[in-house]
This record gives sequence, structure tokens and C-alpha cells, in this order.
Amino acid sequence: MPRFLHTSIFVNDMAESIAFYTEKLGLKLLDGPFHYPGNADMAFVGHDWNAYIELVYDLEAHPPYQLGNRYEHLALEVEGDLPAYISAIKGKGVKILKDAYRSPGGTRAIAFIEDPNGIPVELLEPRTRPTLS
Repeated sequence: MPRFLHTSIFVNDMAESIAFYTEKLGLKLLDGPFHYPGNADMAFVGHDWNAYIELVYDLEAHPPYQLGNRYEHLALEVEGDLPAYISAIKGKGVKILKDAYRSPGGTRAIAFIEDPNGIPVELLEPRTRPTLS
């Protein structure tokens, strides 16, 4: 059976994006950044290689990327208390779009922040109930 590996996003500034995901959100730089002349720079961030984000800086001339009309958001599960995590990253200058609140089903807390490229990132507290099969 196939499994989800990663999502890839275009970034406007590789160093700023790596710093956001590693220093502010606490993910690890898994590999890179790699420079592919005439093509792109790439780096990979995540908790581990089971699911990660591929950051891509396109080296071809183009206007700055804008959030597409079909891209909704990224989602990350945080360890521990979500309100405490939000407070900590707010202190690092992370833009909070929607502070922690209960999910529509009431099963866990969620919040939304924004990455340096304008991409919404959903933060979820750990799941406490088993998922439906």
C-alpha cells in the first residue's frame, strides 16, 4: 500500500524558511540545502523521514511566489500542550492566525500560524483517542 512521504513547497528565501521550521517550530533539518545550478535549491525538514516538508527555491527568474488558490494548509502535530507551544513560538515572532481552540469534533485542540511564505500551518495537539478504522 502506498504511504504519504512529503509535501513540497516553493519558498521565497531558503535560509528564512529553514530557520522558521527548525528554530521556531522545532522540526529538524533532515538534509540539505542542496544547490542544483540552473534548477533549484532544496532542503528537507521534519520530525523524521516518515513524513517531511521539501523546501524548494526555484533558481529560474520569476516573480515572488504567491499562495495558490488551491493550496489550503500544512498540518503538524506538536508534542505536549498546544497552548504552551503557541505561547513559546509567539515569543519567537511567529505570526498566529488563529489561537488554540477545540476542533469542530471536539477531539483535540488546533491552532493556525503562518510561515514566512504566507502558507497557513495548522498545529494540532496529539491525538488521544484511537482513529476509526
